[in-house]
Amino acid sequence: MIDTRFLTQSPLFRNLDEAERAQILMIGRVRPVHTGEVIFKEGDAGDGLFIVLKGSIRISKRSATGEEALAVLEPPAYFGEMALIDLASRAADAIANEPSELFFIPLQDLQALIESQHKVALKILYALCEVLAQRLRETNDRYMSIFTIAQWGGANPDGPSPLP
Repeated sequence: MIDTRFLTQSPLFRNLDEAERAQILMIGRVRPVHTGEVIFKEGDAGDGLFIVLKGSIRISKRSATGEEALAVLEPPAYFGEMALIDLASRAADAIANEPSELFFIPLQDLQALIESQHKVALKILYALCEVLAQRLRETNDRYMSIFTIAQWGGANPDGPSPLP
């Protein structure tokens, strides 16, 4: 038996009422994953989104030097939501960092629910926009930190010199 409180803790679904959350529970399913198990790879088709119920999931990109972890997600985080927006392929790898349990919501089923239940759609899409805006702000902050280090962090004996 799944503890359904995770939907009230998820930023994406916490604004839904009990009946609306029940609809999400009906279309999703629990998926256990083992340490090191690849949930999806960069370039895979975006077939749905995942909510972390237990454990942790590493989101990473592959580079010439190996794997670069972008984030480690723990409950009640979700991932794979970009497929909802642009239907593009996965932008990164998702790998179980430890034995974990995920709640998988197939994209087709979620899209059907959103198309048939406009009130639910508005709540989910608004929550998604809030989270994406927050992530964009965090990315901008990280970018500016990196830019500042690159601009002022050079080894110049005469002191820092700004980039042109």
